[in-house]
Amino acid sequence: MRNNFLATSTMDSSFFEQTYWGLPVANYAWFTGIMLFAFLLRRPLSKFISTSACKIADKYTDKDHGPMFRDLVRKPMQMFLQAILYFIAVNQLSPLPDRITVFYRERDGKAPIDVRLGSIIDHLFLMLIIISGTMVLARIIDFVYRVNKQRAIDTRNVSRQQLLPLVKDVVKLLLWVTSVFWILGAVFQVNIPALIAGLGIGGIAIALAAKESVENLFAAFTILTDKPFQVGDTIKLGSFEGNVERIGFRATRIRSGNGAAYIIPNKKLVNENLENLSERDTSGVKMQINLKYGIPYEDLQQMTAELKEMVQKTTHVKQPVEVIIEGFGENVFQLQISYNLPHPVGAGTSATEIKQQVNMQAYAIISKYSGNQQVELRSKTEEESPEEQDDMQENKDSII
Repeated sequence: MRNNFLATSTMDSSFFEQTYWGLPVANYAWFTGIMLFAFLLRRPLSKFISTSACKIADKYTDKDHGPMFRDLVRKPMQMFLQAILYFIAVNQLSPLPDRITVFYRERDGKAPIDVRLGSIIDHLFLMLIIISGTMVLARIIDFVYRVNKQRAIDTRNVSRQQLLPLVKDVVKLLLWVTSVFWILGAVFQVNIPALIAGLGIGGIAIALAAKESVENLFAAFTILTDKPFQVGDTIKLGSFEGNVERIGFRATRIRSGNGAAYIIPNKKLVNENLENLSERDTSGVKMQINLKYGIPYEDLQQMTAELKEMVQKTTHVKQPVEVIIEGFGENVFQLQISYNLPHPVGAGTSATEIKQQVNMQAYAIISKYSGNQQVELRSKTEEESPEEQDDMQENKDSII
C-alpha cells in the first residue's frame, strides 16, 4: 500500500512537472486556482472588507460611522484586491506573453525597441493597482472629512466648517497629482525629474494662463484667514445681497433672497467693498420728506421738535435720532428724519412695522403744520442700493 501511495505521488508530481509551451502544468494550475479564487470569492471578500471597514471606523470615531466608511471604501477596496489577485494569477504565465513581440524597431547605433506583450500586461496591471489604491485613499479622505465636519457642526465651529472643504480638496488634489506622476514614471517610463524641469521652464506660460485661478485660490485663503464673513452669514456686494453657502477654491456660492444661487469669484469678494450684514447690531433708517415753502419759521421749529420727540419715544428706536433740513429745491425743501433700529429687532415685531409706525405718526404731525399741502414721505435704509438712492434723488423734485 505504501508503494502504491508513493507511486501515485510520483505520478502526480511528474504530471505537474510536465511542460506545455515552455511552462509546467503547475503554473497553469496556479493561474486557474487564483483566477477562480478571485472570481468566486468576490462576495465573501466584499463582506470581509465591509466588516473590517466597520471595525476600523468604530475605533477611529466616537460615533457609529462604520456603515458610512463601509459604503465609501467597499467598491474601491474590492477593485484594489482583485487587481492584485489577477496580477498574481497572470504572472504565473508570464513567460508566454513575454515571447510575443507587439512592436519592434531597430535603431542605428542603439539597442532596438522591442515591446513584448508581457511588459504591456504588467504595466497595465500596475496602472490599475495604482488607480484603485488612489481611489481607496481618496475615499478615506472623504470619510475623515465627513467625520470632522459633523464634529464641527455639533460644536458649532463655523470656522472649521468652512475650512474643511478647502482642505479636503487640496489634499485630494495632491493625492491624484502624486498618483499621476507615479503612473507616468512607473508605467510609461517618463523621466520625472526632466518632466518637472520642463514644467518649471513652462511655468511662466502656465502661470499666465491660470492667473485668474491662482488669484481666486489665494483670495480663498485670504477669506478663510481674515474671516470677513463665514458660511451662513448674510453679505452685501454692491446691490447684491445673499447668504453664504460655501467657500470654494475658485468661487463662493451665495444664495439670494429669491432662492437663486450665485457663484461669485473669490477675487471679486476680496477686492471690492463688502458688507457683512450678519455682524451689524443696528440698521440705519432715513426718511425724506418734501415740503413746499410757506410754513412759518416758528411752526417749522415746533414741527421738527415734535417729530424728533415722537421718534425718540417709539419703541425699539435707538439713538442717534436727527431731524434736519437736508436741502432746498426750486419749489420745495427737504426734511430728513434719521434714526436707528436694532438688528435683529427682536421677537414679536419687525423693522417694517416700526418704520410704518414712525411714518404714520410723522405724517400726522407734518399734516398739522403744512395745512392743505400734500406731503411726500419716503423711507430708506442704509442697505439700499446706489440705484435706489439715485431714484430717490430724482424724486425729490416731485411735489404732490
